[in-house]
Amino acid sequence: MDDLQLQHEVSQLLYREGLALDRQHWDEWLDLFTDDVVLWIPSWITEHEQISDPQTEISLLYLNGKNYLKERTERVVKGMSPASVPMPRTCHAVNNIVIEAAGTDSLTVQSAFRVDYYHHKKCYAIFGHYQHQLVQQDGWKINNKRVTLMNDLVSEVLDVYLI
Repeated sequence: MDDLQLQHEVSQLLYREGLALDRQHWDEWLDLFTDDVVLWIPSWITEHEQISDPQTEISLLYLNGKNYLKERTERVVKGMSPASVPMPRTCHAVNNIVIEAAGTDSLTVQSAFRVDYYHHKKCYAIFGHYQHQLVQQDGWKINNKRVTLMNDLVSEVLDVYLI
């Protein structure tokens, strides 16, 4: 596969992730991940340093395994997440997608993102950087997603559908 085709496939995967969240198509979103996925939003220690160990330090969000992602989406769908009722309307924008490292069946991808959302008659924005680790499993799947949240003073709730 040439570099241009690979860049296209990776970009399409990241765009599909955001679109599935915006449309609240939870099964489509979950299908983009491996079973052993890790989704991590580290907290900031200082203005320019983040925590390095989600096992011993406080994270903004840390979900280890697809079952935890599924549990989060089920809580939202069943109305068991009071902070998510009503569900915010979201618009994910992903750009500056760069493949930083490519192995035989794995990739490290950096990108920038912004999520605008409307909740309780107010508009909000969350923005930052993604680092995705992708692996080949019947196409590219997300095995690890690290979110560097640049505006970590979140006005309302922080959940999987906002990042």
